[in-house]
Amino acid sequence: MSSKVLLPEHLQDKVHSFGEYSMGANKVAVVLKDGRIIEDVFIAWGTEVVKVGQKTEISFTQDDIADVINRA
Repeated sequence: MSSKVLLPEHLQDKVHSFGEYSMGANKVAVVLKDGRIIEDVFIAWGTEVVKVGQKTEISFTQDDIADVINRA
């Protein structure tokens, strides 16, 4: 899978409303369209998935993302 995944635009404002986990980064859980929940997802500047846990290789695509849950 791609190492660069952007959040769908309709979820970017939602992430911006969450408190930052670290400078410019949010920690969320990503809900996929198939119902799986991926924990420890780090979003930079409210737009880009930069890592999952310690991995920078992202195993899902933008089209897979249904929602995000604040985990800050």
